[in-house]
Amino acid sequence: MTNRVRVVRQPSGHIGRATFIVLAFLLSALQISPSVAASVPSAPQYVEAMAGSNQVAVTWDPPSSNGGESSLNYTVRVWTVPPPTNSPVFASCTTTNLGCLVGGLVSGSSYYVDVIASNSAGPGAPSAMKPISPGSAGSPPSNVSAISDSKGLLTVKWTPSASLGTGQFAWYTAEAFTSPEISIGSYSGYCTESLATANSCLIGGLKLGTTYYVQVRTVSSLGSSFPSSPRYKVVAGTAGGSSPTSSSTSSTGKLTAPQKVKVVALSKSVRVSWKAPASTGGKKILGYRAGAFGASGAMLSSCRTPVKIFTCKILKLKAKQAIYIGVVALYAGVDSPSSKLIARIPKS
Repeated sequence: MTNRVRVVRQPSGHIGRATFIVLAFLLSALQISPSVAASVPSAPQYVEAMAGSNQVAVTWDPPSSNGGESSLNYTVRVWTVPPPTNSPVFASCTTTNLGCLVGGLVSGSSYYVDVIASNSAGPGAPSAMKPISPGSAGSPPSNVSAISDSKGLLTVKWTPSASLGTGQFAWYTAEAFTSPEISIGSYSGYCTESLATANSCLIGGLKLGTTYYVQVRTVSSLGSSFPSSPRYKVVAGTAGGSSPTSSSTSSTGKLTAPQKVKVVALSKSVRVSWKAPASTGGKKILGYRAGAFGASGAMLSSCRTPVKIFTCKILKLKAKQAIYIGVVALYAGVDSPSSKLIARIPKS
């Protein structure tokens, strides 16, 4: 038996209901969505773990890549053995902010901390691991204050820590932020002092007229103490008297600048690369900082890397505005001379 298909011709100028439904379905199926699927973000940067008596406060900078989504979730993981490991996570916290507090830890015990960023595509790679020992990393300095000279140089002063912890003392770190609390892009500069008796240091490269909030931490081989609290408020460029010299001095006579600096202009950012200094004066390099400066000499933005990383991207720059980029090597208590400044104009 031969099968035949009966074709029903619609009147001219009209489309049958069944035909219309089929055409609508086909058009819907063929429609191409303009959205692009997100990819997983990269690892959070510059993780800091700060220990109290039985808890750890962890802060970080956003990943260099958010995978195409501006909103990220962060998970802090605390381990009893160094990751990567098959052991279960001992404690954790999850947030959309750039810091959170993990409690329920045992004072004097050793822990290891990392941070993972995630978006709709899933979790990204973990950050570098940070060791920490609650109750053993020391207490923060007290009586923190800061004054500025007319050029915006901050002199941060403190009373040395009453407890340096059971590890080997490394240095005090004073840090300036543009917010009294943790917020994206608020970190602005820092200075360090490597003597346990030190009580001040100088933070430069800040923007005149800007309000900053300053804190100080004690750092040892067992990690960092909690920061001093509350953060001390000061306006850069509002002179509060002559700036005293730091209580300890560090010679930079044999320190040289990072070499062979290259800068590539990107969209509202620049990528900087460099080589290690020719001379470290016998000191141990702790890392590097690349800074972008305006015509006035004020630091506009910066990026930091660990000692073995020789490239980073400076974000949050204005398009089509000339900036000047330099790189310094970071040592305990002192920075190297800056590399020769390179002028670039970020793209739009």
